[in-house]
Amino acid sequence: MADHPSESPDRPADRPADGPAFDAASSTAADLSDEHSGTGSDGLSGDDVTDVAPRGDVVPVDLRDYVSFSLDEATRVRTLATDDLALDQWCLEPQQSTGVLQYPDSDVVHTVLGGRAWFVTEQGEIGLDPLGALLVPAGTVHGIDNRGTDPLIVTSAMSPPDRLSVHVPDQPSGMAVRDDAQHGRVGRALKARLGNLFGR
Repeated sequence: MADHPSESPDRPADRPADGPAFDAASSTAADLSDEHSGTGSDGLSGDDVTDVAPRGDVVPVDLRDYVSFSLDEATRVRTLATDDLALDQWCLEPQQSTGVLQYPDSDVVHTVLGGRAWFVTEQGEIGLDPLGALLVPAGTVHGIDNRGTDPLIVTSAMSPPDRLSVHVPDQPSGMAVRDDAQHGRVGRALKARLGNLFGR
């Protein structure tokens, strides 16, 4: 990535690669991060590799816990990652931009969650409102502008991931993560197919 803003220097320490699995019956998002290890002020160290959830774990997050605006520049926070896929969240104040982005080996899908985004690519510019998405193929030079008057939040799914570390919120609320007492259609179908999957 060329000419990029800070990758959320004020974010907390990394989630350990061997973090606990999610158990919907007894866990909340806050339970997923009991141990932390530090990194440099930019969230990266020279030998840092992407922290990944162990294969097979289901890891819920509340993306609101990762909202991190800076008056100085756009911020990027990694919220989830596996060996094959990562989910980042960009936060841009009005009139901020990401600078020039290029991921030589990764396809990226940017999805606007809030605000109004302008994506600048080699092929031109496109504006997207909330729930608009843009596929950026590997190697494409691009960037995100917030030309509006409201803050902008964009999630970016990248495959394969680059080397940014996963971060754990200071005080995760887990408000968007819930354990419903009754299963819906998918839960009932999985239970019928796999036996007592949910332990109820």
